[in-house]
Amino acid sequence: MRPEEERFGMAPNRSLSEEIETDYLVIGAGATGMAFVDTLLRHSGCDIVLLDRRHAPGGHWLDAYPFVRLHQPSAIYGVESMPLGRDMIEAEGWNAGYYERASAAEICAYYERVLLERMLPTGRVRFLSLHDHRGTEDGAELALSRPTGRTCRIRARRAVVDARYLEAAIPAHRPPPFEVAPGMRVIPPNALPGINGAPSGYTVIGAGKTAMDTVLWLLDHGVAPGCIRWIRPRDAWLSDRSCLQALGLAPRAIACAARSTEAVAQARDMDDLFRRLQAAGLFAALDPEVTPGTYRGALTSRAERDQMRRVTQVVRAGYVTAVTPARIEMQDGSVPTGPAHLHIDCTAGALTRRPTRPVFEEGRITVQCLWFGLTCFNAAITAYVEATRAELAEKNRLCPPCMLPSAARDWVTVRLNAMLAESEWKGEPDIGAFTRASRLNILRGLEAYADDPQLTTSMATLARHSQPARANLRRLAETA
Repeated sequence: MRPEEERFGMAPNRSLSEEIETDYLVIGAGATGMAFVDTLLRHSGCDIVLLDRRHAPGGHWLDAYPFVRLHQPSAIYGVESMPLGRDMIEAEGWNAGYYERASAAEICAYYERVLLERMLPTGRVRFLSLHDHRGTEDGAELALSRPTGRTCRIRARRAVVDARYLEAAIPAHRPPPFEVAPGMRVIPPNALPGINGAPSGYTVIGAGKTAMDTVLWLLDHGVAPGCIRWIRPRDAWLSDRSCLQALGLAPRAIACAARSTEAVAQARDMDDLFRRLQAAGLFAALDPEVTPGTYRGALTSRAERDQMRRVTQVVRAGYVTAVTPARIEMQDGSVPTGPAHLHIDCTAGALTRRPTRPVFEEGRITVQCLWFGLTCFNAAITAYVEATRAELAEKNRLCPPCMLPSAARDWVTVRLNAMLAESEWKGEPDIGAFTRASRLNILRGLEAYADDPQLTTSMATLARHSQPARANLRRLAETA
């Protein structure tokens, strides 16, 4: 066996035309697939084939723009069996005071370590890289090798696991969704660090976290705010990073959750709800004069928001339809531009909004959102339920999926789903123990702060308002 074959647990290419049998075929070696496999290995004696079209584990992180970082702390990201980072609170920069957030390069290196040090040594995982899943034929899953063109037939005795159902979109993987005239400079954020020569100005196109990261990168590299124009078709509610912290900062996060739960319990309607959530510190708006209409879960610090507010050339005229030699055309207007201007396309949506389906079906598992914002934890608890429960109805009761949010009102649905799922987990002693111990759970280790006065007060507030909040969320969801 050649060194690269041994490294990834693969047989030589000649075996790829043969049929493989396994307990589980997991399609997708990104954050979801890796977290699922890691937990399933720890809680079962199963055999797994892990399949991915890329050359290594890591999913979209392998293709992301180089200056991207996690939105959330590294402390609650990755897989259960291996920490990501040092659980360190940063002292400088726009993330000062919060737990460290890994870069794309750090995350890719981390997942390769997980594969080489945690998964392959078990002897129960085979990783087929550079393989496209080509559907099912006669009960076998077909995997086409990109380098050789050979087809591998894989029979999963227990289930095929779809870990790509909510796969993130990557700007560099598709052309701009608008017309670009010849000679006009339109690039994805991936190409931004490689530019040569200062353009006449920068236009950032998009309103999501990719656009925010791009604006912050430009400012951090000395571009004057007046040289940046930001086309934001729709403003979004931004979650405050202080409300998604773990370990030593968990009491602060619980305090935010308590204030937010009280706000939900008292909200009269949708507008009142978001006013109260903003006052509670959960949400923030970039422009105080504009009420956001979307919510996609972007996490920002106060320092980051202050920086982004320095960019005052904000254009709200709908989506871009064309970049011509003289103007940027939008649905509701246009602005001037030119060939010397640099346009950065940040329009790809990081969240893939697809209809929910049962997580568990006969011979199939579709890993989805349970508790929005905690992708790796969702995959891990899905794997734990698979390893410890037999009945499909029981599994699906414990893993109710929700559709990823887009409009602001969708926050109500995803928050209600998280509360219902958490209630189901608390009713199962073993799942309760699993969630309390999981390094991917934001609430792990709270017992260590039982004497913290802030935590004591917050837990009392949560106990008082959780049931009314859940009932009010149902009412708001029905009227939305």
